[in-house]
Amino acid sequence: MKTKIHEIPSVSNDPNNPNGLNDLSDLNVSVIGAGGWGTTLGNLLATKGISVKIWSYEQETVDHINNLHKNPQYLPNIALSPNLKAYSKLESVVPNSDVIVFAVPSAFVRSMAQKIAPLFLPDKEYKLVSVSKGLEYDTFKLMSEVLREVLPENVKVAALSGPNLSKEVAMGQPTATVIASIHEEILPGLVSLFHTKTFKPYALTDERGIEICGAVKNITAIAVGICDGLNLGDNSKGSIITLGLTEMNRIGKHFGCARKTFFGIAGVGDLIATCSSKLSRNRSYGQKLAEGKTFAQIKEEMHGMVAEGVWAAKSVHQFAIQNGINLPLTTQIYKILHEDKPMKDAISDLLSLI
Repeated sequence: MKTKIHEIPSVSNDPNNPNGLNDLSDLNVSVIGAGGWGTTLGNLLATKGISVKIWSYEQETVDHINNLHKNPQYLPNIALSPNLKAYSKLESVVPNSDVIVFAVPSAFVRSMAQKIAPLFLPDKEYKLVSVSKGLEYDTFKLMSEVLREVLPENVKVAALSGPNLSKEVAMGQPTATVIASIHEEILPGLVSLFHTKTFKPYALTDERGIEICGAVKNITAIAVGICDGLNLGDNSKGSIITLGLTEMNRIGKHFGCARKTFFGIAGVGDLIATCSSKLSRNRSYGQKLAEGKTFAQIKEEMHGMVAEGVWAAKSVHQFAIQNGINLPLTTQIYKILHEDKPMKDAISDLLSLI
């Protein structure tokens, strides 16, 4: 499918929106997953005057959001809109929703989709926006593919990805993102829904492309973090980032994605942000690992937040082996994370290929 990139006017500038998302007061929005990114997106929509329901499996998080209008574990020091209400039961957030933001770690996408699948009403159309990043291990399916396989046909899936560090978005700092779907007809309404003065979405039809970008950039960010932890300098990091972009393109070519997707907001844009920012969980994970900290120590320091690149490295590495794709960066990060290869040896082997 030919990739299309087009800017859509915001809700306030588009009073004749044909997609039924213009009257925000009548819109039911839910978020599945109250981590940092799920909470940020839920709050972004809630500040537009939308009543947003967010689900969390942690009762403490539910109580903090409802009683204190904060999520101190995953989004500290950010005041949340009173329009954001938290629930601990999926039955309370799914059935009557018009739009669902699906924000769970990639390792749990299938199991969570299986839990919510029976909750969708058969005579209603839903739009589900996935912000999960990665390839499913063993099946090597992208998150949108897993969701379409499990959820009923009246749920139209889209993916959102870009240089979107949750804390910066939550603070209202200017940000661009990409929303992509094979269901092109739902894109204008979704772009209008998420559009704010500081959060600007663009629409693409290359759904696979932006999902691949979202998975591979996390692996690259771990590698850059390792370089930081080993004090290897900016020249080494520049080479590593270039390799990451190359591997995005190689995997994307296998999936038939548009090359220009990888040089856009969801590709180069997200790669730069994730690899350079101290707010990046994946870059921080690599740095802490290189400093000698254990997986358990890192998990505790990151307050239980997931570094998706750890699992993406495993899935993408196995996928590359089965399909004969040369991914030296992914291979070395996989060996560090899952085969205990010494980091200095892995980085040395990697840089010798440049």
